[in-house]
Amino acid sequence: MCTVVVGFDPQAHTPLVVAALRDEIRSRPWDRPAHHWPERPGLVGGRDRLAGGTWLAVDPARSRTAALLNGWPWDGSMPWEGSYPASRGDLPLIALAGQGRDPLQGLDLTRYAPFHLLDADPYRATLHSWDGRCLDTRPLPVGVATVVNTGLDPADPRSVRHTPEFAATRPDPDDLSGLSDPESIWGAWPALITRAAHEPTRSAGTDDSGDPSGLIAHADLGDGQVWATGSVTLVAADRDTVRYAFTSDPADPAAWETVDVQRPAPHR
Repeated sequence: MCTVVVGFDPQAHTPLVVAALRDEIRSRPWDRPAHHWPERPGLVGGRDRLAGGTWLAVDPARSRTAALLNGWPWDGSMPWEGSYPASRGDLPLIALAGQGRDPLQGLDLTRYAPFHLLDADPYRATLHSWDGRCLDTRPLPVGVATVVNTGLDPADPRSVRHTPEFAATRPDPDDLSGLSDPESIWGAWPALITRAAHEPTRSAGTDDSGDPSGLIAHADLGDGQVWATGSVTLVAADRDTVRYAFTSDPADPAAWETVDVQRPAPHR
């Protein structure tokens, strides 16, 4: 995950709305959002087939969501350098499995590459940022914020460009339980993402091409490797209801699908 837009206001009808864009190597295999983890049957999210974790998951029973972004190391080295014994994709699952508000308590963070972990529900939204040396934990402000690979960085070109327009159109449906289609829940946000998919993309930093303010990423890294925005997730939550939408084709406004977050009935 490389960009997460978070609308948080505990006084709103729908206190939490999220638009999360996942940037990854195209060839890395993954599964679409579902109940993928038998040991955590209530959780719903997309699954990384290589490591078994996720970039974003929800716990509908507690109206809670956790999302992961790769972070930058404290020494400025490239974030994909080095190897680590634990997968960052475990962290959203660990966060949602815990009952407390400190999902990283007791973890040896030196086992993980740098990351930013969003842990949010209708009552609070927290960003945990690990740079390989220090952990920074801070609440997200009320309003709309954009989280990128440098964390809550208002100077990042994506934040500068897109936070105001997402804030100006922040959806707040007053009866989330009675809604199901993306436009009625997230209002203008799906259209903002579709528009971004038709604009100049952000490169991987291997050259000066692309627009650094672009929400959608695409870069040819050579040897058949393409790094790009492969999917977008929308989440909305009030105190009783979670709504989840997903697309692997953000350029197509008709490609959004609603994800069923209800726990499957056990086999008899």
